[in-house]
This record gives sequence, C-alpha cells and structure tokens, in this order.
Amino acid sequence: MRGFAIVVVAALLLAGELHCARTAPSPVEASATPSPPLPTEAPQPEAPLQAPQPPRRATAPPQPRRRPHGPPHGRAPPPSVPRGQDPPLPPPRPVAPPRPDPPSPPRQVVPPQEPALEAPPPPPPRARTNNYTVGCTTLLIFGDSTVDPGNNNRLRTTAKANFLPYGINFYGRRPTGRFSNGRLATDMLADKLRIQRTVPGFLDPTLKLGQLRKGVSFASAGSGYDDITASTLSALPFRRQLWHFWRYKLLIRALHGPRRAERLVNRATFVISAGTNDMLLNYIASNRSAGPIGMLRYENNLISRLGNYTQVMRMLGGRRFLFVGLPPIGCLPIARTLLGRGPDGCDSNLNQLAASFNSRLIQLSNFINYQPRLRSAYIDTYTIIRAATDNPQSYGLSEVSRGCCGSGMIEVGQTCRGRRTCPDPSKYLYWDAVHPTETTNQLITSLMLDSIAGLYS
Repeated sequence: MRGFAIVVVAALLLAGELHCARTAPSPVEASATPSPPLPTEAPQPEAPLQAPQPPRRATAPPQPRRRPHGPPHGRAPPPSVPRGQDPPLPPPRPVAPPRPDPPSPPRQVVPPQEPALEAPPPPPPRARTNNYTVGCTTLLIFGDSTVDPGNNNRLRTTAKANFLPYGINFYGRRPTGRFSNGRLATDMLADKLRIQRTVPGFLDPTLKLGQLRKGVSFASAGSGYDDITASTLSALPFRRQLWHFWRYKLLIRALHGPRRAERLVNRATFVISAGTNDMLLNYIASNRSAGPIGMLRYENNLISRLGNYTQVMRMLGGRRFLFVGLPPIGCLPIARTLLGRGPDGCDSNLNQLAASFNSRLIQLSNFINYQPRLRSAYIDTYTIIRAATDNPQSYGLSEVSRGCCGSGMIEVGQTCRGRRTCPDPSKYLYWDAVHPTETTNQLITSLMLDSIAGLYS
C-alpha cells in the first residue's frame, strides 16, 4: 500500500511547480553547444610600469662628490663640520631658557590641550540591523524556488510562478516569478541590510548593470544539488548557476576593474538554499529509499556535490557562505495529503530524512570554518518551522496544515493558476502546497540576520 502511495506522490508532485508532467525543452539561454567548463580566471597582469623610476637613482652620484671635501672617515660630521665654531654655541642656549621658563608653564599647557580634545567623528557604518552593524553590501544567491525571484521566466520550463495569484502581496500586487504571495526571505534580508529593496534575478531582462554591485540571484525553481533533479523540469542545474556566476564576475571586472571586483566578491555573502527538490522529486519519487543505507548514500552524494560547488565559489572569490537547511518536508501540505500517517498529520520518514541531511550540512559548514579565510553559517529552518507548526498561535498563525491557494492540499505552480485564495495569507504558514508565505519567510529572515553578523565579525 505504501509503494502505491509513493507512486501517487511522484505523479502529483510532477503536476505542480516542482512536479509538472510535461517534459520541457532545454532553457532558452542555453546554447546548442555544451556548457563550457567553469574556467579559472587568469590573473590580470598588474602593470609593472614603475620600472622607469631607476632614473631617479641617478641623483645618487652627486653624493660622492661631496666626500672628497670632507674627512675620509664616513662617521665624521657632515659637510657642515668645517664650521667648527658653531658646535660650542648650542650648550649655552639650552641652559639659559629652561631656568626662566618654569614660572610660565601653566599658561603654555592649557592652549595645546584644547585642540587635542577635538577628535574627528567616526565613519558612518555601511549597513545596520536592529542590534549590530555588518559589512555585507552584496548578496549572491544560489538554489531552488525558495530563492528564485523569477529566473525561470526566461526558461522553457513549466516551473513558473509569473501569474496570479502568486505575488498578490508583492509590491504593486503583481506576479514576478516568486513562488510566494510576497517577498522571499532573501528579498527581506537585502532590505534589512539596506542593500536594496529586493534581489533581482540574473536572467531578468530589466536588470541594470548598476545593480550587479549589490548582488543578484542565480537560483532556479525546480533545481537542486543533483543535476538529475533539475533535468526533470528543465531548470538550471547548480553547475549552470555557477557558470552564470562566472559571467557575473566578468561583468563586475569590466565595470569596476579587477581589484575592486575581487574585493566585492570577497566581501559578498553567498546564500545557498536547495535540497527539497532532491528529496521529493529525485529520491522519494524514484523509489530510491531502500532503507537507511540508501538514504545515507544519497546524502553523501548531495553533500559531496555541495562541497565541490563551494570550492568552485571559493576559487572564484567566495569567502562567506550561508547554508539554508531543509524544512520539515514531511509536514508540507502535499506530503500531509499523500503520505501523512503520523499523529500530527506529518510523514515522520520525510522529516527524518530532512533532519539527517541537515546534520550533514552542519558538518560541512563547520568544516569550511576551519579553512583559512573562509566563514560559513547554517540557517536552521527546520526548528523554527517545526515550532510554528506545533504552536502556531505563538507566531500569529492560524493555519499550518494547508496552503492559502486553492484547496491548499495539493496545488503548486501551474495547478495554482487563477485559483481562489484565503482571505488573509499572513495567518497561513504555507502559500501553496509546498512554498511558504511571506510571513514564514520573515521568520527565516530573522535567522539569517542573526547568523550573518558572525560572517563579518
């Protein structure tokens, strides 16, 4: 009976944003030729044209010309030695002034101290949050639909959200491609840090070159750490997102020069949020869950891939990383509808899978912190969403078992198009059967703010 339920899960997951049945062709921006490997940028030669300075050394010869006029020994007094009558004059000068000066020291001490008290004001901080100041001025984002601001709008894929009711609480009440009723967690993070109001997608045709300095998102809905996951919906695999990041760095170098571009990337925060699609679309749907051994093997595969991706980011200048953990995927409305067997309506096996993956993600984050000049932090979305699920009143929520779009039990992406919504999305934990509301994203943003300070301390 459970095997039949898993087959039903696979069919229904592929019917929504992350699980559409149609196989879409390759992305628009992908060319017919295979994607070139991520090249390592050759360092630009620093114009060592300061060599013409040696002519200045030619002024040294005049020094030996003065030596024959003086004594042969180098330690003898300088050319002013011939004036032998002058040395005896200094001794009487220091003796006479100190004696008449003692009566007037109080008059001379006060004036010099007054101007010394005027210290220049400290420079203004770059970005302020509620309780601290951080130096983050650029956000570079990778992952899936949880951080995709609309890159999939430019791809030939059915995993899109550029239609109503998505975006009804966004600025202007318009759909942008974000899988939520409003802003994403990364949008609110950029706003809190006073970087920019929202984070644009790198494939956005309206993106201006001046916005590149503040950061962009390379994420693609339906993607994951496993390339097979992205191929299901013709989304951008993670390695393709890294290729776009390499293009981004070339643009930054052309705009600001190699040195300033390198400093900008070094100071940027790399936000990485993915993994849910790998578990639902790839691992569970393909019936790979052959006991704990199969689960550990797949976790090792995903973590090793993420570790390699992080090394590529480091080679391209990345120094600070935020790893967003998996939520309790067994409590997603679609999982409750199809697989929920626990007393709380959630699927305990899926939650255990998410918790196990998060533990490995924490180990990867700790390993990166031991490397020189690298810093990372883990965002524990599992704990806070689980707490909101168990005690919604404490977070101002009234509905945590279903989404706001349609029936809230199975609608995702295309199946949510044009459907009626709940009257107050701010009271719901989920917007559709998979993705959180803007209210839930605010909870995740608070965790990011608490963690990002440690990256710049």
